[in-house]
Amino acid sequence: MPVCFDQGSEDYWVAEPGAVLNWGAQFAGAPGPCNISIAPVYDYSASPDATEPVPHDYFNVYGGSSKFVIGDATVNATMTFTSVAGQRSTIAGVRTALTNIISVRLEDASGKCEVTDSVSKYDVGILGTAPYQTGPGHVTNGPHVRQQLLEQGTIKAAVQSMWMDQRPDGVEDTYTGGAIFGGIDLSKFTGPLVKVRSFPNVEDTVGYRVAKPVFSVKGKKIPTHDAVDRCFVDSGTRNDNIPIAFEHIEAFYEATGLVEGPSGETSWPGSCESVPSDVTLDMRFPGQTNGTFVDVKVPLKNYVRADSGAEGLCRLNLFPTPGDCTLAAPFSSAVFFAADDEREEIAFAQGGISKIGSGPDEKSIVLRIP
Repeated sequence: MPVCFDQGSEDYWVAEPGAVLNWGAQFAGAPGPCNISIAPVYDYSASPDATEPVPHDYFNVYGGSSKFVIGDATVNATMTFTSVAGQRSTIAGVRTALTNIISVRLEDASGKCEVTDSVSKYDVGILGTAPYQTGPGHVTNGPHVRQQLLEQGTIKAAVQSMWMDQRPDGVEDTYTGGAIFGGIDLSKFTGPLVKVRSFPNVEDTVGYRVAKPVFSVKGKKIPTHDAVDRCFVDSGTRNDNIPIAFEHIEAFYEATGLVEGPSGETSWPGSCESVPSDVTLDMRFPGQTNGTFVDVKVPLKNYVRADSGAEGLCRLNLFPTPGDCTLAAPFSSAVFFAADDEREEIAFAQGGISKIGSGPDEKSIVLRIP
């Protein structure tokens, strides 16, 4: 099963046999008229070591109420994670929620519940890696994998790190990378690993937020919206949203060499294969210590989507959005990310440098952010 590795949420869930995808609702939170069976699903009954399901009322909301996930049980089992590069990692005794309804806010344009490309691209599982919280403003519903591993003694600290390998050759090829719960692999980045200025969760917020970086391309600074002072780090979101005020959007396109497509998409004026790999969107993050900073460079080619959009244009997962800063999957392809939830520390370095398919280097793993 393809499971989304999501820094922007906390829980771990997978679709169970008989699960249904629902869509076509006109309003957020309302069920739509369209349903199809979800595939693939996690058939826990076929697992040699899965426990019997335990009743558990599960409900979660994603993407500004664009998706609701509902379930009524959890199960413990051994989970094996694999990659296209042949890597395998097995973790015993992991508890996951079993979901039976996934409702997404997508229009039924035809009125006939036609399964379009948009409908067919749905999550069948999400592994949330955001910090575990116990209140007072928010309590993690769970199951929360890292907290389980911490309570079991499998890991010794509420620490994680994540990186992606070098970009694959083809624009539609699958990226590879890795993540460690309970450790930080110092061999997976280049340059300094810097603790960046960050913001703790307050009230009902989840995830990781860092101070807004300075954005530039080829040394030319891109002006951003003054009202936005932080960015949400979220590997589970498709698009990087850059907080650019309306009056500066033209300057953004001029600096990057990009154009606005006919439907408002940020696009490269050419084929996806022609998007340059040596032109980068540069981000300079302020460090936790005054006077320090770290640079992360995201190649424009890392923003290429799986389709080419309108003829002569290549649509990118990059949007100038005045009121929002989200550093999503494209950012994750180029950054080395480390977090220590106990000490409320986040650190960045330049990633995307390790050999494709290379696993963690055990000799380079440390418990805490240096």
